[in-house]
Order: sequence, then structure tokens, then C-alpha cells
Amino acid sequence: MFTFISRNKRGAMLSYFKIFISFVAIVMAANIVMSSSMYVNYERHSIKQVQTYTAEELAQISYSTNFMFEAAKMTLMQLYANPSVLKLLNQVDLSELETASLLSQVGVVNINLPFLNSIYIYNKRANLIYFDGKAFPISTFPDQDMIHRLKDGGMANLHPIARKIPSPTGYTQLLTERPEKDEIYSFVFYDGNSTQIDNALVLNVSQKWLKNTIESMDPRMSNNTLVVDSSGMIVLGNERYTYLDHIQDSDDDLNEISNQSSPSGYLIKSIDEVKYLITYVSSPILDWKYIKFTPYEAVSGKLKQVMLWTLIIFLVVTLLSVLAVRYISKFVYGLFSSKIRELENKYDNEKTSGFEKKQQFLRMLVTKKMEDGMVRKRLARYGINFELDRGFMTVLFKIDHYEQFGEQYSLEDRALLSYGMMNVIGELASAHFRNEAVDLGDGYIGLLLNLDDQDSEEIAVNLEELVKNIQDNVEKFLGASLSAALGESLEEMEELPGSISLCREALAYKLFYGPRSLLYVSGIKEIKKKDYLFPEQAVATIIDALLEGDDEAVRLSCRRMIESTRGYSIASLQSTVLRLALSLKEGMQKFPVLADEIHYGPFIDLAGRIAGFETLDEMIDKLNERFEGVLEVIHRSQKTIRKYERYSGILSQVQAFVEQDYANPNLNPELIAEHLQLSAKYLRTLYLKASGESLGEYITRFRLDQAKSLLENIETTVQEAAARSGFVNINYFYTLFKKYNGITPNEFRSLTNSEPT
Repeated sequence: MFTFISRNKRGAMLSYFKIFISFVAIVMAANIVMSSSMYVNYERHSIKQVQTYTAEELAQISYSTNFMFEAAKMTLMQLYANPSVLKLLNQVDLSELETASLLSQVGVVNINLPFLNSIYIYNKRANLIYFDGKAFPISTFPDQDMIHRLKDGGMANLHPIARKIPSPTGYTQLLTERPEKDEIYSFVFYDGNSTQIDNALVLNVSQKWLKNTIESMDPRMSNNTLVVDSSGMIVLGNERYTYLDHIQDSDDDLNEISNQSSPSGYLIKSIDEVKYLITYVSSPILDWKYIKFTPYEAVSGKLKQVMLWTLIIFLVVTLLSVLAVRYISKFVYGLFSSKIRELENKYDNEKTSGFEKKQQFLRMLVTKKMEDGMVRKRLARYGINFELDRGFMTVLFKIDHYEQFGEQYSLEDRALLSYGMMNVIGELASAHFRNEAVDLGDGYIGLLLNLDDQDSEEIAVNLEELVKNIQDNVEKFLGASLSAALGESLEEMEELPGSISLCREALAYKLFYGPRSLLYVSGIKEIKKKDYLFPEQAVATIIDALLEGDDEAVRLSCRRMIESTRGYSIASLQSTVLRLALSLKEGMQKFPVLADEIHYGPFIDLAGRIAGFETLDEMIDKLNERFEGVLEVIHRSQKTIRKYERYSGILSQVQAFVEQDYANPNLNPELIAEHLQLSAKYLRTLYLKASGESLGEYITRFRLDQAKSLLENIETTVQEAAARSGFVNINYFYTLFKKYNGITPNEFRSLTNSEPT
């Protein structure tokens, strides 16, 4: 076409037929390119869309898995805090009676963990492992795989281990008769060096926990989802890939995924002559990869229909284009005006290329260290009159509500507005400092200042006035709001990248101050040093308001707690949201109906996205949205909650009655039931179900605790302590005391009142 234009320019007119043929050829080529591009781009878009959606599903599974395993860790820590467990872990010469007593006390610990398989208490020095209320010699314990791991050492503390173990229901069979049945994740907690594990707690969680989580999100995912650890071992299998197999042994294509270092991605592979889109997401905590197989037909199923429509559109457009060319070919001289416009645009681009190259150099200057000679040469080339023997300072501006800013303006308009902002910034700064403005992208504009010899106080005053003046003018003339972060004085130019980085970090704190913030890097450093005290009482208030279904009180308490983080670091705010989620989970554990329905992953997700909010109010609104989901579950479960609270009230009355009347020898469940106007059978059943121990055991244990307190006084005789605790028969008192405490009353008194050596 340009040959044709050139000949026209020289005055050599071509025939109308040649002009027509030229246009037809161009139109046909353009239509072919456009149609091919449409088809290729649609296929890429379809793959990207499916991959993005699948990656989001896998990321949600990853969050849920991390949260579930955190619950298992918390359960282990709770169990470790039990004094009876500590005795079983550490003491060697325990009598059978004392062991049985301790195991019975361990057995009443209320562990509310879904799909709990089993718990082991390992004491190497005693050569025993305790399980299900029994003590097993280590050499004959059915789960020898765990015994070997504990003896070999080298295990990570509180890290899930995928294993197969014998079913706990068959531990009374002979070792040779127990096939491996249960697929579980083991968590080991020990205190000390991992190379020498003398005692440990082992918690086994059924793999069904993770499977049910995946199925609850999308039942179709269970057969198409695979989870592998960092070594390539399959820790969640499906019909094709077996649990605990290695990727290397199963599929060379999947082995490629296990070696990927990127946090997420996808591959297109054929497995058994079936084409799949294989998406993977890595867990940042467990170092696991979550993989999903999507049949490629789900992506390409519509492509055949798109191909047909593309062909039809191509033919129609080509026909219409040929007809149009027939009429517009006589206006061929209009091409010369297009050529002129093209040359004008080229001239404008060449004119501005110097500006772009200068901006590229300034971006390099504030992002990485450059050689001194190269810096001096570039400064001279682009006419930047910085004096390197003087100090520097940085100011970083950020366009407020940049996400809405990007939606409001096109890419070209955003570039033009950024150019205008840099002009405003440079013009106003020139009155006080040698300066250069640089567009750093994503709404950030940097201002580099070369300082003169003046005192720091004068510089600070001028700089603060300058920033406020820039904010006013940009908002007045360009309609944009800017926040700013002021860096500290620098002695050398090579410190600019670090200063810009600190300014970026400081701008995250505009969350607390809102749009048009003016932040100081030095002030943010001081804020980060302050220790934030988590408001436990505020969390208790929120949980009480949730259980009462008081929406307004929840919102008010939530706002107060988040507002209390003002003046502290962003990390303190993130920690507050995370601890709020954990405290909420703990507070709801006593209501099984709530513990099963309330999900805490959204709270954790919110904590990870705090830096993206413009104001603290926006963040609080999002937090309240998550509480609305919790309140909805609670509103549906009010009847169950009220029933639990009624039981809790009865238990409180029982405990108060025992505390008041424990010295009465006639105190028994029947007397308490009569006092509460309940049947004794109903009261016994209710107390056992709610507390995990019988009412008679509670009365006996409370009396023995009172007797121990009395025995600490050397002037009180054993007979007197027994009588004042409600025991009439002194021999029976001796028997019970030895059973529950492992020593006689006299031995207890000797230990209590003995002088330290």
C-alpha cells in the first residue's frame, strides 16, 4: 500500500482496478488475522479463566487446611497443659493404680476436634506409650511406624505427617493380625532436641477431615484433586493416585509440577490419552501443593462453536468489506492525510522519547544501586543538575483510591494525569529544591530532592508546606487526591532505593489516617517499636454479643477493638484480626452446632488483605460483613444455644451447692436433685454428658481437694480433716485419698510441710 502511496505522491496514477484489488487484498488479510486472533485469544482467555477460578478454589482449600491443622496444634497444646499428661510424659516409676488414675483424668479432658483418630502419650524412659486409657510397652505397641520415627528423631515439631496406621479399634488384637486401614495425619509435639525425643504427644487426625472439606466446597472436586508435599509424596489421593505414593513413581508429568517453585500456575498435559488442564497452588505454611485436574473439554468444548461463528463472521465481514471497498477506493487520496497524521504521531513520539528515557533512568536510580560513573554520565545526559556532594531526601506520593481511579480513567488518560501531576510537583518543588519527579507506576510518584546547606528545621518546614501545597493543587486542577510519605535525610544518592522502600511501607499506614495523609518515615519507625496489648476483654464482649444475637453490640465492640490499634503497627492490626478469629473459634467450641457451621477462613483472608484498604472504616466494614455470616448461623441456632445455657445454669447450681454443703456426710446426687427439684437419674445423666465425669466423682474429688487444703495446716489432724471434708469413715477416706493422689494423707502432709534443704 505504501508503494502505491509513493507512486501517487510522484503523480503516477494507477488504474481503478489495481486500487480495488489492493484494498481487497488488504481487507482479506486483515480479516484473516482478526479472525485467527479472535479464536486464539478466546482459547487463551478460556484457559486463563478456568485456571484462575480453579486456583481460587485450591487457595481456599489451602486456607481451610491450614486453619484445620492449626486447630489440631491448639488441641495438642491444650493437652500438653494437662498436669496428668505431664506426669505420664515424664515420670518413670508410676504404679498401676497411679497410672490408671492419671489416665482416667486424661480421659475426661474435653477435646472437641473433628475426625480425631487417636492420641498417644510417649514416654521413652518409662518404655511405655499410653493410648485409650491403657499403657503399652513400646516394643509391642501396634503403631510401630510412629515408634521408629520417634526413636530416629529428626521430625519437625507440630508439622503434619501423612501416614497409614492400624485401626485403633483393633489395638487389642495380635500385632500380626492388624492390617493397615486408617489414613491419617500425625502431629507430634515434643519439648527439647528433635534428635533425641524422650517424650512426646502424638495426635492423629483422619484424612476424612481434609476430604470432607474439599467435598463441602464442591463435591466434584474430590476425584479431581490431589495434594502432594515438598518431597513429592501424595498426602491426599484420589481414584488414580494412591495415598502415600510418590509423584515420581506415578507420573512423570506430575513430577514436573512438584518441582515448580512458583506459588501457583498450570500445565496442559495428556494423561492416558486424555488432555487435562492441571492447576496447582502452593501452601505458604505447609509447603504442600494442591493440584486439580480439569478435563480440557471443559475449556475447549465451546471452541468448535466459536470456530463456526468466527468463520461466519469472517465471510460476512469480508463480503461487506469488499462492497465497501468498491465505493471507498475512489477516496484513495484520503490515505495521504492518514499518512500525514501517522508522521505527526511519529514526530510526537520521538519528541517525548527523551522524557521516557529520563523517566526510565530515574526509576532505575530509586530501585537499584548503580555505578557512580554511570550515574554521573546519565545525570549529565538528561540535564539533571543534582550535586552529588550534597544530601538528598525523598517524598513518595500515592493516588488515593487508586483502584477506583483505574476504573474511572483509561490507560492513556491515567498516563496523561500522572504526567500532569509530575509537572505540578516539579514546578512547585523548584521554588525550594533542585528536584526530579518520577512515575513509579501503580499510582506512586516519587520526588527526589537535592538539599542545599540549610538547617534541618528549615528544611522540614519548607517540605511540609510544599507537600500540602502539592496536594491542594493536584486536587484543584486534576481532581485527584494524594497521600504522601516523607523520608529521612540521606547523605549519599545510593541510599535512594532504601528510602523509597521505607516510604512505600509508611504509606501503608494511611489506613489509619485516611486520604490526603502526610506520613513521616521516622514517625512510622517509632510506631513500629510500640508493643500492642491485645484486648482480651473486648473479645469476650464480642463473643457474648454474638451469642445474644445483638448485631449492634457486635459492630460497636468490633469497631472499638480495631480502633484501639491506632498508633500501633500494621502488624499489630493484622495480629488482632487473626487472634480475634482464633478467640472466636475457641469461644464457639462449647457449642458443637456453631463450631461445625462457622468458618474462620474469611477472617484470616481479611488479615492478609489489610494493606489494600484505604481507610480503617473500610476494613471495619469488611470485618462486620464476616460477623454478619457468624450472626446468621447463631440466629438459626438460638434454640440449641439456649438449651446449652440452661444446662450450664443447672451445672453452676450443682457446683455451688457442693461448694456450700460438701462437709455434710449425707451429701449425694439424690440430695442435690431434691434441692433442684429434678429427678436424680436426669441430674446424673445431665452432669455426666455436660462435664465428662459423674456427679458422684465430682463430689468426691471436691471433698478430697478440701481435705488437702486442711492437711496443709499442721495443727489439723487427719481425722479432723476427713470429718470436716464430709468423710465419716476414716478408712474409706484413706483409701480414696491414696487412689486419687497416689500417696497417703500422712505422706501428703509430710511433703507439704517439709522444710526445703
